[in-house]
Amino acid sequence: MVQFSQQTAANLPFSWEDLLTLLRDELQEYGGLIGLLSAQQQSILNRRPDSLMELNQSVQTQMEASQILHKRRQGFVSSLAQKFGESESSSLSEIVDHFPDVTQPMFHSIIEEINSLISQVRKKIEQNQRLLMRLSEVTDQILSVTDPSSQTKTYTRDGNLKRLSSGRSNLSESA
Repeated sequence: MVQFSQQTAANLPFSWEDLLTLLRDELQEYGGLIGLLSAQQQSILNRRPDSLMELNQSVQTQMEASQILHKRRQGFVSSLAQKFGESESSSLSEIVDHFPDVTQPMFHSIIEEINSLISQVRKKIEQNQRLLMRLSEVTDQILSVTDPSSQTKTYTRDGNLKRLSSGRSNLSESA
């Protein structure tokens, strides 16, 4: 790949390849996270608690890796923004116009792809949370049918449902 370099406002060389590599790594991490979240969803739907627990750990690890890369990118972009005379809180999209014309379409494209993957990750997480909540509701219903005295439902002061277990059930209801 061609390495573009430009003297910044502070007369320090800047390697576009470094930023591009960082963004590609971030894309790869988000793509992996989407794959894990899809597998997690299948484990929920197929009611496989063992694989779900393993996947939960993998998802957590992948999310941490994605956050580390995201923070590295933010630091990189903040220093670039300063060099270009922009606010440190500027986003990459806001400073792309300072990049050489030949690199701008590539960076716009990768930024768009990262934003799309982040939206997909959020959507998958919300779907999986809803599925887990529904699975918990179904489990509660099954438990109440099989042993009605094991669960007592009351309401809190703010109107939310509160379940009081009598201690008869050995089932752990955490997901």
